[in-house]
Amino acid sequence: MTAKRKKPARLSHLLAVLIASALPACSMPPSAGVLHLTRVADRTPWRFGQVPGVTLTTEHYCIHTTTANETMLRHLPGFMENAYVNCSSLTGLSAPATGTAMVIYLLGDRAQWAAMTRKVTGDRSELYLSIQNGGFTDRGVCVFWDMRNFATFVLAAHEGMHQFLYHRLRQNFPAWVEEGLAVSAEGFVMDAHAVRFDPQRNPLRLARLRSLISNGRWMKLQRLLATDAGDHIAAGSDEGGLTYYGQLWALMSYIRSVPRYRQGLERMVADAAGGTFRSTLNVPARMGRGREYSRAVAIPAFRHYIEDDLASFEKAFAAYARKLAKLP
Repeated sequence: MTAKRKKPARLSHLLAVLIASALPACSMPPSAGVLHLTRVADRTPWRFGQVPGVTLTTEHYCIHTTTANETMLRHLPGFMENAYVNCSSLTGLSAPATGTAMVIYLLGDRAQWAAMTRKVTGDRSELYLSIQNGGFTDRGVCVFWDMRNFATFVLAAHEGMHQFLYHRLRQNFPAWVEEGLAVSAEGFVMDAHAVRFDPQRNPLRLARLRSLISNGRWMKLQRLLATDAGDHIAAGSDEGGLTYYGQLWALMSYIRSVPRYRQGLERMVADAAGGTFRSTLNVPARMGRGREYSRAVAIPAFRHYIEDDLASFEKAFAAYARKLAKLP
């Protein structure tokens, strides 16, 4: 069921997924976890101003689009429904029996996207319009444009996780949890007929992880936890954001690889969904849900749900990350 709460968009949500280049699609043999892309979607006419388009309606999504890209029109409905299954798997949150379809605007080009951004975000649009590649999620609505390559699907998977969490959680996570889950959702392989989601299959984040370790840009754990992407992006440069997302991808991968850490993450998700996350951490009622809140709860949440001994965790995490990056 769609949550009625309102929350401000975190700065990290305003950033593109920072896809540097199109990623190649991969063919795959039939195996466990493969989900077919074929999905019947109701298709009805829709317009954005003078631009004709269609609305594609599935079980969980209402996709308004002006793209003329038949590949995207044919595959995105099934991809998003399968991404929804992946979000449920990564978080442990089962699909609700009923709910309002989540809204996605997929525009045909950046100019249309900019016009839709102004319509959706109003006087907050200036922040969003600084995005040069991709899109964003704001108050449970995804707005992105068709980049005409595989990167559009990666973006849809990332933003789809933000959208999923908005509609499923009663209380907010700190940035490291939500962005960590979003980069985990990006991993998949697909061909013309099917997709298989796998958090480990993420060549963009893997390449960034190798680069940040090799170039001495590894962040100490406390800084990684207590900041968000906006803190790491210098004016006019995406380098810091790419580093942040790459290390978060490794962090979430490590947490999921250790049973007791994974169980702690699942408890955190359950508490946020059930509305007991803030009380568990003794968050003052007067504190809002923005960046100040995220910074305040980031490390306490990690200590309570994942590991209280940050030093020992950081040592093991660094070793895991080097192994994940296939570095000596």
